[in-house]
Amino acid sequence: MAADPIASRYAQAAFETAKAEQQVDAVLEQLVFLERLLQDQPEFRALLWNPDVDPDQKIRLLDRLYGGEWSSLVKALVQVAISFGRAEYLPDIARAFRAMVDVDRKRLRVTVRSVHPLSDEGRKRLRTDLERREGKTIEIQTETAPELIGGLQIVLDHRVIDGSVRRQLDDLRQQLKSIRVH
Repeated sequence: MAADPIASRYAQAAFETAKAEQQVDAVLEQLVFLERLLQDQPEFRALLWNPDVDPDQKIRLLDRLYGGEWSSLVKALVQVAISFGRAEYLPDIARAFRAMVDVDRKRLRVTVRSVHPLSDEGRKRLRTDLERREGKTIEIQTETAPELIGGLQIVLDHRVIDGSVRRQLDDLRQQLKSIRVH
């Protein structure tokens, strides 16, 4: 899914500044924290996105949540987004920033879905194979998906490698439907 152009512009400005100031890791960590907070706390999200709440109050609340330890760059980014009524873009800004960091560091986040959790050995082998194939550092996130019946689904960027039994059965079903019986 392509990032929202507004979120991308904010993230690009933050990324370029963070890189110039050698603060990419700190900014990424703080934006991920904010993204998770907005995702996991619907009441907080509603408050932050509420146009009737004073922007300064929102910033003071965030300052308390960060314990006064957030970078001036993240604080400025959030203040600008909130002051322009774009607080709802903050999760997208965080995701776009993370994507820019991944591209810069030649890193690819991969989701592997399987019926049963992968063994450590299977995970290492898969990571090695994918790194060789993609020419990037691979970070694997795993999910269990009983509906696959067996096999794996690997989501790389916007591509899916589907070696699941479910897909094979669906393909077979389609083939059987297309066969003409005389």
